[in-house]
Amino acid sequence: MTTVLEHDIVEETAPPAPKRTFRSRMPAVRTFLVTLVLLGGAATGGWYVVTHRLADKSFVSLDDAMLTAEAVPVGSTGAGVVTQLLVTEQSRVSAGQDLARVRLAADPARDAGRPETETLRAPMPGTVSKIDIAPGGVVGAGEPVVTLYDHTKLAFQAKATEKELRDFRLGMTARITGPGLEHPVTATLDHVKPRVGPDPLSDAPLTEEQKIELEQLTVVFVPRTTDVDTVSALVPGLRFIAEVDTDTAAGRTPAVNSAG
Repeated sequence: MTTVLEHDIVEETAPPAPKRTFRSRMPAVRTFLVTLVLLGGAATGGWYVVTHRLADKSFVSLDDAMLTAEAVPVGSTGAGVVTQLLVTEQSRVSAGQDLARVRLAADPARDAGRPETETLRAPMPGTVSKIDIAPGGVVGAGEPVVTLYDHTKLAFQAKATEKELRDFRLGMTARITGPGLEHPVTATLDHVKPRVGPDPLSDAPLTEEQKIELEQLTVVFVPRTTDVDTVSALVPGLRFIAEVDTDTAAGRTPAVNSAG
């Protein structure tokens, strides 16, 4: 007869827990990295938005800045007929370059030694903006045959409201962008044109255009010396965008005071 004692019962031992491998940890690691990327992106995006909103507050955009130039008419000293044109519109010319020839009309008062044909020459370097009289056309004394524009007198003119002008000071920097420009041009707020109102003695009602003119003033931006060559290759009359940095020219004269 066999007797089974309690001490003879062998306790079964639980198997050891399997070790976690790197592969098994991959989902948790991936989740952690994705979370970090999302948090970093959110932080970067927030910084970008805040920075650009602050930057936008310091810039005032004028969307209709027109390139203008000082016209330089070149005409004959007497009446006559244009016999030859030696340039075309948008031609670049140097100082003293021949532009046109005019056969002067008979004039008893003219000096005996004076030639009958006058050669018109460019008084300074510039670009031909207009042919005023075609070959064969009659020209009066002093009447322009060719009109140039002076590269040194190029400027951007834009309309601004009185509210916008309150933030402007003379000498502020503007960034000019638009057609024909591969990179922005830097210009300086030079002056504001005086307001020209309607005739105070006139009883005629103001047109809508006149009302708009009274609400706006013309701001003149002059390109920096380093960008004059770039601007001189552009055609006056083209329109650009001028972004005025109101953080520049601190302490300078307010633009509204210069408008008169």
